[in-house]
Amino acid sequence: MKKISFIITALCSLVITSLAWAGSGDALFKQKCGSCHVRGGEAAPVNPGDKAGRVWKKYFLRGRHPVELSVTDADMDEILSYLEEHAADSDKPAMAVIPK
Repeated sequence: MKKISFIITALCSLVITSLAWAGSGDALFKQKCGSCHVRGGEAAPVNPGDKAGRVWKKYFLRGRHPVELSVTDADMDEILSYLEEHAADSDKPAMAVIPK
């Protein structure tokens, strides 16, 4: 009985982790932004470490993106948090998330 309980707990933990990963800013950035911002894409390649965190925040809050983004507000919040967390002025800048 303990073995079955352990297996169920482990499976539930995996499902919760998978759901959290699917909604992470990293995955959303790659999926939503990476579709255009890749080499040879519709827009220039871009990575979180290309700008400072406050610059990313101002850019999106001021509506500077040249095309309408098809993301929910919750997804945009996740993406913006990811960009700020991995911006050029962060402790862990990300420079090769979307290949240039």
